[in-house]
Amino acid sequence: MKRSMLYLVCTLSISALPAYAAQDSDKTIIYGGEIYSADPHNPHPEAIGIAGKEIVAVGRYADVLNQLGKNARRMDLQGKYLMPGLIDSHAHVADAGFQTLTVEFPDGMKDAAAIRAFVEKNANNPRRDIHGVQFYSNVPLRYWDNIGLLDSVFNSAEYKNTPVALGGADAHTGWVNQAMLRKAGISDLTLEKADRGIKAGTVLTPDGKISGFVTEGAWDHVLSAIPPVDDEKIAHSIIAGADVMNSFGLTAWMEPLSNIRPLSPSFNASPDRRNLGLLPAYVALAKAGKLTAHVSGLALVNINSSPAIIDDVTALREQFSQAADIKLVGIKIFQDGVIEYPSQSAKLSQPYLNRPGYSGSESLDKVKFCQLITKADAENLIAHFHAIGDRAVQESLDAVACARKANGNMNTLHSITHLEVVSPQSLPRFQQLNVAASMQLLWAGKDSDGATTTLLEGKVAPSLLQHLYPAGDLYRHHALIAGASDWPVSNPNPLLAIYTAVTRTGESGVLPPDSEKISRAAMLQAYTINAAKVIGREREIGSVSVGKSADLVLFDRNLEKVSIEDLRDAKVVWTMFEGRQVYRADPL
Repeated sequence: MKRSMLYLVCTLSISALPAYAAQDSDKTIIYGGEIYSADPHNPHPEAIGIAGKEIVAVGRYADVLNQLGKNARRMDLQGKYLMPGLIDSHAHVADAGFQTLTVEFPDGMKDAAAIRAFVEKNANNPRRDIHGVQFYSNVPLRYWDNIGLLDSVFNSAEYKNTPVALGGADAHTGWVNQAMLRKAGISDLTLEKADRGIKAGTVLTPDGKISGFVTEGAWDHVLSAIPPVDDEKIAHSIIAGADVMNSFGLTAWMEPLSNIRPLSPSFNASPDRRNLGLLPAYVALAKAGKLTAHVSGLALVNINSSPAIIDDVTALREQFSQAADIKLVGIKIFQDGVIEYPSQSAKLSQPYLNRPGYSGSESLDKVKFCQLITKADAENLIAHFHAIGDRAVQESLDAVACARKANGNMNTLHSITHLEVVSPQSLPRFQQLNVAASMQLLWAGKDSDGATTTLLEGKVAPSLLQHLYPAGDLYRHHALIAGASDWPVSNPNPLLAIYTAVTRTGESGVLPPDSEKISRAAMLQAYTINAAKVIGREREIGSVSVGKSADLVLFDRNLEKVSIEDLRDAKVVWTMFEGRQVYRADPL
């Protein structure tokens, strides 16, 4: 998919946050700034009253003072801009944090000498080797266009017995050397007997040899040869990721693969109740007071699973229900893969132009899949679908329609994420079926943050490229749009996504058409109350409202009034979670 911007975390601490001390006073009055509440009943209150972890008063300063009393602590915002803590409806925070604990493969190395110099520089870096594998993360996808360069370094004589694995920035691809292929058990002989996912994901050279480039199912197989990451390292990864999220004003997110550990198979995986993934570490941090966000976890469920797997998910939901700040709320389905060459595993309604007759997998058992989603819906589990192509979006909506008809209710808000290509026929169905659009609108510019939309030209039908990331169309059809980043695939800063959604501007210019632009007002809602609804926590967070958690972010400028360019460059002054500051910038 898209290139990550994980270099931005290098200056941030990755050590565990301490438990925070209590305030001098349990009550605080916040005033003296411009407040955006995301609550239509009181959109711009004068003041907020906090008692402990909760918002207890919102309104005129005099009324808040009268309610909290003259002994309450006062916090003067000095004209700055306060809003609810921001929420990301799809972010792999633990995986992103884990990447900060590894060695990332930099862009721009154009010859073997440069790569060798980089490798030598990191020869003694304890973050590089993982269980005997020389592992590099966040590899820019442009290296896949010159696999011969990687081969010349990592398949040289000195690497004969040293397994090397490079994980692509899109999280769907990788490259491994001959030693790693042997460790993973991939050879000409084993490939003949391998399952469809491994065969399809093992890319061959023009003369039929295994190239080392692997996608999805084959990348899963490579990862299965690496021992699992332990809970302690997962906890450090979560803290590292949370530090970054808090620095951007984010105080809640959806963790889409909460039953999968970092560097573990996911695309062809069929986890059950024995696969606890990130959940033990998240719960341990929450109980210790070191989790600085509200997290809604999803359990990965294989698209081909029987409905019985939902019993395992409900068992996990019950098992990990003891910490309020981390909840298992639903399931994640990989409806398809990615649209970019060479993977091209996204499901489209028209064939890829460079692969006549092929438009992505056609193997879905729709009856069985309908039964799976129907049972999830009956158990009030959110169904959250990864869908890039328009046919994958349609399949997801069809399954929800089946569930709505069978169960006779519209109560649970399901969601589809990514939504790179959406057919016009699908647009009204989002509102009709109560399905939200969880969108990474940082990708909605022309070649924005590594979203190389121009590379789709000549490979994807022009009619499908007319409305990439159709936020405008979805908004006009009354779909609920929620902000998301897919971090570490792309930068988690919500302001960059808001800027791109409003302007459709990327590194190569404006991505047409202008009709797909969306207003900043809609995007502020997307990262507050709408995202709270998508992650199943709108009663707790998402707006400055009485009874909700005191999750707030203070910006140095008014995001509603400044130019869109100034909005993009706004800075977080501090971030508050449950009434305590968890991030504070250097004094301005």
